[in-house]
Amino acid sequence: MIFGATGDLTHRKLLPALYFLENEGRLERDFSIICVARKEKTGEEFRKEAEKSIRRYSRIKIKENILKTIVKRIFYHRLEFHERGEYVSLKKRIKNISGKNPCKYIFYLATSPEYFSTIVKNLSATKLANKFANSNYVVFEKPFGKNLKTAKKLNSDIRRVFNEEQIYRIDHYLAKELVQNLLVMRFGNSVFEPLWNTKYIDHIQIMVAETLGIENRGRYYDRNGSLRDVVQNHIMQLLCLTAMESPKSLSANDIHDEKVKVLKSISNVKKALTYSVKGQYTSGKINGKKAQGYREEKRVRSNSTISTYFAIKFSINNKKWKNVPFYVRTGKRLKERSTEIAIIYKQPSNKLFRKGYNLKSNILTVRVQPDEGISFQFNAKVPGNKVFIEPVDMDFCHECKFGPGSAEAYERLLHDVMSGDQTLFTRWDEVESSWKIIDVFRDAWHGIQPAFYKSGTWGPKEADKLIKKDGREWVVPKKPLYSVLLQK
Repeated sequence: MIFGATGDLTHRKLLPALYFLENEGRLERDFSIICVARKEKTGEEFRKEAEKSIRRYSRIKIKENILKTIVKRIFYHRLEFHERGEYVSLKKRIKNISGKNPCKYIFYLATSPEYFSTIVKNLSATKLANKFANSNYVVFEKPFGKNLKTAKKLNSDIRRVFNEEQIYRIDHYLAKELVQNLLVMRFGNSVFEPLWNTKYIDHIQIMVAETLGIENRGRYYDRNGSLRDVVQNHIMQLLCLTAMESPKSLSANDIHDEKVKVLKSISNVKKALTYSVKGQYTSGKINGKKAQGYREEKRVRSNSTISTYFAIKFSINNKKWKNVPFYVRTGKRLKERSTEIAIIYKQPSNKLFRKGYNLKSNILTVRVQPDEGISFQFNAKVPGNKVFIEPVDMDFCHECKFGPGSAEAYERLLHDVMSGDQTLFTRWDEVESSWKIIDVFRDAWHGIQPAFYKSGTWGPKEADKLIKKDGREWVVPKKPLYSVLLQK
């Protein structure tokens, strides 16, 4: 059951993902999709819209027989989320579709977060869901609360109806192939993990950069900003996977345990203003096209101090990461779209090339998107009689090796929910620990004017100063050679 079925998420992501799973033969023979929303529509009208969306957004070629099969599985049900009595009719509809045989219920809440508690309470009141039924699952999209207080309240409401084992909190970044590859790269190769510590690493940078603005999300974004929209979830998850110790096993709980340890070890949040920069984009040019400033966007306050950019220096207080800062940054309307993790190693201890040679630090870069892959920068001699040194790259291209057919995030996540696998979802203590950190930065910057930066740049100058005062500089994303070859 998809609540909020007429929304953008359902049509752009969920329905195409379900089509992919149908095409792969991963849906049970009698699997049904009940699309729940407030708009007046007939079942036939919604099926036509669903078919159109799948044709438009599917990343694989449409097969007419498969499309026909998945569309037949779709049912539309109109319901006002706050009207408890209307859930009785939904219950009857479910029974009519599922028949007398017991089945698994997955409640996917693709609605605005303000409806989460209401929907869950009404599901409980009509006995559609309860924590004692192993066949009940509920799926939530971020943001999970607006701060620690609201997150706790929301979690309390949900836990009255569902156990933690039934709750799936989605962060779609965790399902990206190169994010999952972090564990394999680190713990499945003897060359990396022994060097993954304070003895060899100078610092680590994590970046989530977007060329897009806030699009049509002015009202939402002006309440949340980049800190809640990206840092609290995506970036903190990437940080945890980069910094965590090896889990005891690949089970969901063992991985979650190690991630929570990282979050609880972050130590420098009390000096939030000293170790962070808040930014906001102004008008400029993106790829040669004019882009308006944030305060000129629809449904944004003309004097808004909300962030569209954040840079933070984190310190992790444990033996492994002592004196290794983690610099994270995210922003809208930046120069390029790029999500990557850069591991910057210390200069060589050998004195042979210390003086007179332009040695650059070794950098291991995990590119999450675009141009998914892993690069390693090392120093090499330029051909010739004299010794001149330049940095060169070794590249692993994910698409070149495995092809373009890897599962999209929602394809993997939906299947994991159906299989009861919580590995790529966030556990409550992860959410709680993350909010404890983010709340400090949010409170420190509340009402303070942001540093402005032009659209089409890499962010405010203040962010450059943040890292330069430590004698370091931001790593600028560079396209690997295979990116050009793939485009050709």
